[in-house]
Amino acid sequence: MGRRARRPLGRHPDGPREEPLSVARVVIPEPRRRWPVYAAGIVVVALLALSVLSGFVIDLLWFREVGFSSVFWTILRTKIGLGVAFGLLFFVLLYANLLIVRWLAPSYRVLTREEELLERYRMAFEPYLRWLLPLFAAVLALFVGIGAAPQWRTFLLWRNAGGVAFGSPIPPGDPLFHRDPAFYVFTLPWLEFLQGWLFSALVGVFVIAGVGHYLWGGIRPNAVAEKVTPQVKAHLSVLLGLIVLVKAWGYYLGQFDLLTSPRGVVAGASYTDVKAQLPALRLLVVIAVVCALLFLVNIWRRGWALPVVGLGLLAMVSIIVGAAIPAGVQRFSVAPQEQQRERPYIRYNIAFTRRAFDLDRVAVQERDVAASVTPEEIDANRVTIENIRLWRPEVLRENFQTLQRIRQYYEFHDVDVDRYVLGGERRVVMVAAREVSQDGIPAGGQTWQNRHLVYTHGFGAVVAQVNTATPEGTPLFTLRDIPPVGEPALSQPRVYYGEGRDVPFVVVGTGSPELDYEGAPGGGERRFSYDGEGGIEVGGFFRRLLFAWRYRDVNLLISGLIRPDSRVMIYRDIRERAVRAAPFLQFDGDPYAAIVDGRIVWIWDAYTTTSSYPYSQPIDIDEVVGNDQAFELHGTANYVRNSVKVVIDAYDGTMTYYVSDPEDPIVQVWRRAFPELFTDLSEAPPELRAHFRYPEDLFRVQAAQFANYHVTNPDEFYRKQDFWAIPPDPTIPANAPEVAPGEERPSGPLRPYYVLMRLPGGTEEEFVLILPFVPEGRQNMVAWMAARSDPERYGELVAYQFPTGRNVDGPTQVFAEMRQDPRFSAQQTLLGQVGSRVLFGDFLPIPLGRSILYVQPVYVRSEQEAAIPQLKFVLAVSGGGVGLGSTLAEAVSDAVGAAVPEPGEEGPPPEGTVAERIAQLLEQAATHFQAADEALRAGDLATYQREIEAARAAVEQARELAGEGTPEAAPTPSP
Repeated sequence: MGRRARRPLGRHPDGPREEPLSVARVVIPEPRRRWPVYAAGIVVVALLALSVLSGFVIDLLWFREVGFSSVFWTILRTKIGLGVAFGLLFFVLLYANLLIVRWLAPSYRVLTREEELLERYRMAFEPYLRWLLPLFAAVLALFVGIGAAPQWRTFLLWRNAGGVAFGSPIPPGDPLFHRDPAFYVFTLPWLEFLQGWLFSALVGVFVIAGVGHYLWGGIRPNAVAEKVTPQVKAHLSVLLGLIVLVKAWGYYLGQFDLLTSPRGVVAGASYTDVKAQLPALRLLVVIAVVCALLFLVNIWRRGWALPVVGLGLLAMVSIIVGAAIPAGVQRFSVAPQEQQRERPYIRYNIAFTRRAFDLDRVAVQERDVAASVTPEEIDANRVTIENIRLWRPEVLRENFQTLQRIRQYYEFHDVDVDRYVLGGERRVVMVAAREVSQDGIPAGGQTWQNRHLVYTHGFGAVVAQVNTATPEGTPLFTLRDIPPVGEPALSQPRVYYGEGRDVPFVVVGTGSPELDYEGAPGGGERRFSYDGEGGIEVGGFFRRLLFAWRYRDVNLLISGLIRPDSRVMIYRDIRERAVRAAPFLQFDGDPYAAIVDGRIVWIWDAYTTTSSYPYSQPIDIDEVVGNDQAFELHGTANYVRNSVKVVIDAYDGTMTYYVSDPEDPIVQVWRRAFPELFTDLSEAPPELRAHFRYPEDLFRVQAAQFANYHVTNPDEFYRKQDFWAIPPDPTIPANAPEVAPGEERPSGPLRPYYVLMRLPGGTEEEFVLILPFVPEGRQNMVAWMAARSDPERYGELVAYQFPTGRNVDGPTQVFAEMRQDPRFSAQQTLLGQVGSRVLFGDFLPIPLGRSILYVQPVYVRSEQEAAIPQLKFVLAVSGGGVGLGSTLAEAVSDAVGAAVPEPGEEGPPPEGTVAERIAQLLEQAATHFQAADEALRAGDLATYQREIEAARAAVEQARELAGEGTPEAAPTPSP
């Protein structure tokens, strides 16, 4: 027979009394030996507290510095609130069930031999369960709360969305449930999180309760008679009923997900979703509710037959009705007549996709196109021709690095296109800020003081014309050198905040003056003491301790050069800075520098996106844009808006988040959540708004969608008979190095490009972003699209479609014609024989009136180490005629057969007399020669070559000013 459970410990029922279980002796240390343990514990706790405090306090101080402390507190309160709420809810749910498990434990039970050991352990822990059970529940609740905190974005969108509406392209709401898209974007994600969390929590509690009942003897799988006590059965039945009831809620919410279903021809609820999947989900809701009731009824019945039947029915219906029947409807009802079945749903998809990507605002015009550019069109579009961009950003950056870096501790991270009024004329130029690079400090000067206190900022910017070059093929600058010479004028040229960051912090206002810039050899160094508002005041010992611990740098704590009023500048990378203040936005892949009122500012476009907009076709942004950072525009989305433009001052780090699309409902909700963060665009100064441009990432996404969604007829859309594509960039494979046999050359789509041009029907030139289209699977051009950037008509989109049957050569065809031109082929062969490599710039189809002018810059790079690409040729095509010249005007004249005057070389005004300017250039050359000598002594041949090239360029400019022509060879320093 079995044995009674509650027998005295150590007494065997069938034999003599056993010896009691031995208990290990615990040796308690003498009091005098405990202090190392206590000291180690205190140190560990102190270090943990210091880590938490350093992160918390310094982040709070930084948010106060930038004026957005409310953002910090709102996010923190929301995270803590969610963590506490869901953690507490789970604790109550779990602890209550654990108490029920103990309460339902049978007082007496017959033990099998296998259960004896388990019983001993249970009895050993019994005295400690009063605090072990709540501790166990609290530990799990802590992890559950931490897991809920990341849902702060979802919660804030739901919490602040009251009254916000998108409006529907097909009023009054979506065609299936007649709800505004706001429900799917703001409310549904929060409800689905609640349902998923509650389902997971109940399943977890059920499993833990089941294990508890087993440990306390309520469940005995090996028992001959009753394996589960009636009380335990009732408890588990209630839990299972609740789980199935929450599952029914999931089925109910699942019907709304049909509006983003990928099942049909297009995204959104398809014929099968509406006619088969939706009824199946509604049936599953009913069956799940019935199953939940069966579990409750099962409390008063013996066995588990009734709920098992219900669960089996639910599983069977889920498989048959939820999967098999919809698959059958799709195969046998939809597939044979798919166009007719899906026609209304394609119409919904077209309407909602065009609204989601702002394509319903695109003004489509049909424009005839002439065979070739006429002299009259050349004359009427002279401003456009004079602003065609010949410099590829990557190539120009190499030139900037060699010719305008000046010192090795400066760096140009990027070159961007913008427009300025120079010499009374509006010109397209390319701009780059000269930033500091502590990694470029000479090897002997790589000290902590130099890296963090002395080399704190960059200096100035470089501006170059886009449409021309010097006779040597280098850029023609309008702003250059240190101190800056030329226009646009810079009154505050210092760059403390930029795109690069070699060290996590710099300290300004210290006892060590900052290096402003170095003058010519013998001219000494210029020192500077920061007087702006950027940075966090060091304060007293406690703050210094927190900074030192945060950055693991004891020098912050012990350096005597740092004063209480010194400022620590952190998050100087503008990307990190802007994202930290608004982590709920996505950002463009290319922030750009602009010179506004004599100061350098950074402008960065930010986006609001969602993948929950009903009936809208999602797009893989990574495939279209190719951004590689988590905070940049990426992922899959079916709604995108450029809702915010972030402006960051390069001197003091001030950030302003201008709402550029106040009609976007998502940014409206975020503005409710963070009212102090955002500023109306109307408050932006006109000088700043003049440099806002339509973002390239957004335009690429819109163009990729418009390639299909310019078709608005559902039948034509289904047949895909007029789908377009973005043409491939023919220069990518042409510039790629040779590949092994069998390998494919790299390829990619043509990038949009900024142009100052007069749109068809317009009266004056505008700064626009344009991109051509070709038919899907073909090479001829059929249309082009433009986005306006000027303040008066910012954001307007227009597409120009060529008449049907008109054959216009596309980029691939024209590029092939250029390369086959005998004169260019001969030049390319000759250059290859002398050890130079030909590189192609951006391929540019430029609309001029009723014609298309194709322009292809060509660079030549010597095979010598550290040689820079130089602009040597320009190819132009119009009407099949290929023009070749050393300048744009020569190439266009050759292609069109009409004289095109050279653009005026608007260089920077000379400083003082010609003799003074020559002296300045010779000083620059001497500086470069000195740097070349230092590099040669250090064995850095690449730097040596760059400095020599820069010195030669300065000497050549000086001789041109002196009227001596171009020298045969510039002097070089002796090794």
